[in-house]
Amino acid sequence: MLDRLSKQAFGAVCALFMLGAGIAHAQDTAVADPQGAVAFIESVADDTKAVWSDSTLSDADRTTAFRKIFRQAADIDLLAKGMLGRHYRSATPDQRSAYMVAMTDYIIGEFDKRMQQIGFKDVEIVGTTPASGKGGHLFVRTKVDRAEGAPILADWRVRKKDGGFQIVNLEVEGINLLITNREQFSARIAEIGLDGLIAELKATYSTASAAPVGN
Repeated sequence: MLDRLSKQAFGAVCALFMLGAGIAHAQDTAVADPQGAVAFIESVADDTKAVWSDSTLSDADRTTAFRKIFRQAADIDLLAKGMLGRHYRSATPDQRSAYMVAMTDYIIGEFDKRMQQIGFKDVEIVGTTPASGKGGHLFVRTKVDRAEGAPILADWRVRKKDGGFQIVNLEVEGINLLITNREQFSARIAEIGLDGLIAELKATYSTASAAPVGN
C-alpha cells in the first residue's frame, strides 16, 4: 500500500515538474513575453538616441559606440547564416569561418548605414505582431522620427533565448534586411563564387569598425 502511494506521489511530482518545465519553455519566447520584447527595443533605442544626440562625440566615436550597441543587441551569427542561405550549408569549414569573420563587421555596418540613411532622431513603439515560424519570434513595430522627412516604420524581429532578447532581423518600410542581402549575395555568388563574395566583404567592410559604411 505504502509502496503504491509512494509511486503515485512520485508520479505526481514528475507530472508537476514536466508541467512546470513546459510552462517555462513556453514563456522563454518573445511572443510569450511582448512586454519584455518591447522593453528591450526601447532600451536599444534609448542607447542609440544617447549616442546620436551626444554632440561631444566625433563621427568615428559615434559610429564605434553605435556598433557596440548592435554587437550586443543583435544575433550576428544567425543573421550571417540567414543571409547566405543555402550557400552556407554547402560551404567548406574554411569558407564558413572566413565568411563569419567578414560578416560581423558587415552586419553591424548595415544597421549603422540604415540608421544614417534614415536620419534617426527618436523611436516610438506602436505595437507588436507574432512572426511566422515556430521560433516564437515577435515583431516590435516602431515609428522612427527622422531629422528630416516624414517618420518611417521599422519592424524589429526579436527572439528570446536563455532569458535574454536579441534582434534577428529588421524591416524598414517593408524592405527586409535579411532577405534583401540574401538575394544580393546569391547573385554575387553566381557571378564570382563564394570565395569571391568573401573577398569583397573583407575588402569593403574590414574597416567597418573604424569608419562608417558607404553605400
